[in-house]
Amino acid sequence: MNTLSITVSSTIKLEALPKAEPTPALDLLFSRAHLTSVRDESIKDYWIERLTQHQPTTVPISTLLARSDPALSACPYYLCCELVGYTAGMNDVYVRRLDKPKDVGTQSEHYKKILRESFGEAIIRPVLLWPSLFILGLQDDPEVCTTDVNNAENQPLSEVLPKGPRAQFWISRMNETQMIFHQSNENMNDPPTNQRPNGVWLWGEGTNSALPDSPLSVSAQSPELLALSHAAKATLVSYEHLFNEQTPCNDALIEIPIDEDPKSLAKANLIAAQAITLLKSGRYTELNAQIMKKSVLYNAKCTKFSLRKFWKKSINTIDWLRTADD
Repeated sequence: MNTLSITVSSTIKLEALPKAEPTPALDLLFSRAHLTSVRDESIKDYWIERLTQHQPTTVPISTLLARSDPALSACPYYLCCELVGYTAGMNDVYVRRLDKPKDVGTQSEHYKKILRESFGEAIIRPVLLWPSLFILGLQDDPEVCTTDVNNAENQPLSEVLPKGPRAQFWISRMNETQMIFHQSNENMNDPPTNQRPNGVWLWGEGTNSALPDSPLSVSAQSPELLALSHAAKATLVSYEHLFNEQTPCNDALIEIPIDEDPKSLAKANLIAAQAITLLKSGRYTELNAQIMKKSVLYNAKCTKFSLRKFWKKSINTIDWLRTADD
C-alpha cells in the first residue's frame, strides 16, 4: 500500500501560463480526483508534512534544516534568516523572495559577514542546498511568532511583521541589517542591483529536537525541496527511477517544476500521465497532486477508481489557475 504524490511548483505565476498549452493528464487529475484545499499553507508546508509524517507533532522548518548541520546541534533554538528583496509601494513596504537565489550562492561568505554585524551572538550557518537561506542558532528563546516568507511575500509589511514578547527586538535587527545591505550593495558591481538581496526576513522559529530519518523517496529539483529532503535524510532519486520500480518500497514524492520555458509545462503533464499509469497498474494505491492557486494549496486525492467518474465535467487546469476566484 504505497502513495505517490506529485507537487506542481513554479518559479512564475501559474495564472500567467499560456492558455493554449494542453495539459490532459493534469486536467484529468484535478477534474476526477477528490479536491480539498488549505488556505495559507504553502507547498513547502506540505513537503515538510510528508517528510516528517511519522512525527507526533508539526516540525518547524528551522528545526528540520538545522538537523543536517552538526555546528547547530548545541543550539536549543533556531530562526530561519532568508535573504530577500524589499520594495516600496504606494502606502507600504513589501517583501519578496529572490527570483534567482542561486546567484547569491557564490557570495555566501560575503552575506554571512553582513549577518554577523547584526546577529553576532548567534551561530550563523548557510543552508548549502538553499543559497538564499541561513539558520540562526540561538541559546535563548527568541520569543517571537513569525509569518512564513511564502505568506508574507507581497503583503503589506505592517501586517506580517513578527509578533510576540521580543518582536520589537527582532524587527530592529531586520531594520539594521537592511541598512547594512544598502551600504554593501552600493559598493558592489555584480550582480545587477535588482537581483541583489537588500535585507533579510526572519521566520520559521523552532527548537532543537531529535528527528528520525524519513522513509520517503523524493525526486526534487528546487533548492528548497533538495535541502529539506537532505535534512530529513529521505532517499533522493530521479522520477525515472521511481517510475521504473516494479515494487515500490516507500511512499514517493515527485516535484514537477514549471518555469518560463513553455516546455516545462509539457514535461509536467507527461510526468502526471506517467503517474496515472502507475496508479492504474496498481503499483501505487493512491495518487495525490498538489498545486498552489493564489494563497490556497489544493490537493487532488485519486485512486484508480476515481478516474472512472465520467459524469464529472473535465476542467482545463491552466484556465482554472488563471481565474480570479478560489
